[in-house]
Amino acid sequence: MRLTNRIIIVGFGSIAQALLPLLVENYNAEIIIFDKEADKPRQDIAKEFFATLNRKFITSDNFSDILSPLLNNNSFLLNLAVSVSSIALIDLAQRYNTLYLDTCIEPWEYSNQTNDNFISNHYLRESLKTYAQAPTGTTTALVAHGANPGFISILLKKALLEMASINGIHDRPTIQSEWAGLAEKLGLQVIQISERDTQVTSKTREAHDFICTWSVDGLITECLQPAELGWGSHEEEVPHGAKINGHSLELVEQGLEVKVKSWSPNYLEFSAFLFTHNESLSIAEYLSIGPLSAPTYRPTVYYAYHPCDQAVDSMQLLSNGNDNPIKSKEVLKDNIVSGIDELGIFLISRKYKSFWLGSNLSIGKARKMAKYNSATSLQVVSSLIAGMKWTEQHPESGVLESESLDWQYIYDFAESYWQPIVRQETDWRPNSSDDTLSFQNFRVLS
Repeated sequence: MRLTNRIIIVGFGSIAQALLPLLVENYNAEIIIFDKEADKPRQDIAKEFFATLNRKFITSDNFSDILSPLLNNNSFLLNLAVSVSSIALIDLAQRYNTLYLDTCIEPWEYSNQTNDNFISNHYLRESLKTYAQAPTGTTTALVAHGANPGFISILLKKALLEMASINGIHDRPTIQSEWAGLAEKLGLQVIQISERDTQVTSKTREAHDFICTWSVDGLITECLQPAELGWGSHEEEVPHGAKINGHSLELVEQGLEVKVKSWSPNYLEFSAFLFTHNESLSIAEYLSIGPLSAPTYRPTVYYAYHPCDQAVDSMQLLSNGNDNPIKSKEVLKDNIVSGIDELGIFLISRKYKSFWLGSNLSIGKARKMAKYNSATSLQVVSSLIAGMKWTEQHPESGVLESESLDWQYIYDFAESYWQPIVRQETDWRPNSSDDTLSFQNFRVLS
């Protein structure tokens, strides 16, 4: 087991700020932060938790010179910035035997200069898988481990077991093939990562402001990336213009252009955006049986997200396909007055009632649990700390995703931060006149 005495954080946006209270609670370590901004609010938060904030923009030209002197086998490197390459930082961390974690697989640049399109998550994930297969260091680098992606893959395994128990199936999977076999036995054809954020603020949004409850730059990126999903073996009709990439499907539209129907215990049926996310691809691959290009079984998996209403209003500024109309950006936090972030895994079966398992965390409880947090951020940072703890206990596991972790350990650590955790069966279907569970029946055509 590793003993961490220095934590280096790249990026000091809302998630990193929300992480500090939990870091100090769980670690007696030096905390060093790098960010391109060091305004007074950031300085005050860093000072409150005895962290050192450096105003330095980490780039492909300077990352090695800046970070290398801080890395050793008692350091932990956290990449919490947008557009700071995961592969570059993992490679550097492994050279110095330093543990690593990020919440999203990042490139240096999302914009593809050759065709003016944003890089897909399929490309980013496959690039990282190729890197991981090369003869590199074995020091653990846990990638894409926040709330979703991340803890949602832990909830997936718990949900599979609970749904199985309800229906008289008592399998206890331990390896990938057994988890995929259980999903097939349950008749799962669609798995949604279902999220409805109802947090509201007392602030009025100005016409050219972009506001949301986590990362503005992160949400903008997901809006402009191509919409992607894990593509099920039962699907018969490929949407017009879409491209099959092995176990995933890349739509011709950007994320903000694709809406789907989803459901949650509190909000019931709602319309959501289909944003590309790493877990849509990793879960689909993990639950595949047979060759990835021609599986005998694989569910369709995608992220169905309705951000807070003011974020949805802000997204109209991206209607021309870029962020040029945006004049200012703000993450809602202290001025949130009410609401919850309902986030869960939604298992939709052709054989049994569908099953939803997830968090119904309110802004009030989140603030009581940890300072500088919203319901959205606490779900992320609690999973992040759990991932760090697991990584310290398994320091020579190489590059891996959340599906490879001990799900029970991660769940037990983060559960109290996600409570109340709601579980519910439902007969809900996206189309009452057509019981088939093909993607075309979930999609909302505008």
